[in-house]
Amino acid sequence: MIQEFLIATDTEEALRLKRNKVKSVWYAGGTEINRLNSTVEVKCAISLAKLGLDTITDEGSTIRIGSMVTLQQLIESDLIPQWLKDAASTCGSFTRRNMATIGGNLALMSDHSYLAPALLASRCRLLTANLTEGGAYSEDNIPIREYHTYHQQFSGTLLLAVSLSKDIRFVGSKRYATSVQNRSAVHVGFGATLNSEQVIDHVRVFAAVHGSGVQRLSNVENAIENGELTTREDVQLAVQHALKAGDDSIGSADYKRYIASEGIGQLFAEFLKGGVK
Repeated sequence: MIQEFLIATDTEEALRLKRNKVKSVWYAGGTEINRLNSTVEVKCAISLAKLGLDTITDEGSTIRIGSMVTLQQLIESDLIPQWLKDAASTCGSFTRRNMATIGGNLALMSDHSYLAPALLASRCRLLTANLTEGGAYSEDNIPIREYHTYHQQFSGTLLLAVSLSKDIRFVGSKRYATSVQNRSAVHVGFGATLNSEQVIDHVRVFAAVHGSGVQRLSNVENAIENGELTTREDVQLAVQHALKAGDDSIGSADYKRYIASEGIGQLFAEFLKGGVK
């Protein structure tokens, strides 16, 4: 339960408040903090609303998306690529889309994330802010895969923005749930490029699996790049073997493996046909 609500006036103050306040969290859209039965334990909420992180800007070779940009802003912006609009649109509630932020979605890195699989597949970069052990303020630019791999170590790091490259790259995602309002059983993301010799490279395969977290299927990525998996059926079989899943109220482990393999297989087939970038 929130017992104290503070409003940070700049990023450094936000970091210092987070470090000094027990059981404190940054408050973006508030959709998870205020959710019934939320797993977020919080006594102090630190609002980021005054930090100017809610803009989308064209920076030439990249598009900068502030961490406080909402899912609805992504959908409505002319600067945002279609694959990210599609991912944001998997949130079926208009009210939630107007509250939930891209930074909050990534910071949670939950197994029901709307954006994480697609953004991870895109190989985007994250602009972050932190305090050193001595209290000095610093900013960094990191690959999103690093943020995913060492997610727990970034618990005190503030996400400032997502940086999307304009390089030609296929990115797609698919979400599977009983309805748009329910949590997904599986949400998959696939990304890849063709180099100048028409060889597949920079493959990324991710799956957010209910009860089993956001997973990177590195063995599947490597097998595609090495030419060991060349058809949709090859990829589907490899995903079924690689994915970690368990039985729960959302579905059986076999069901989750099946729909994940179908989703990634479909995205791979779209990529081979020169699907939407």
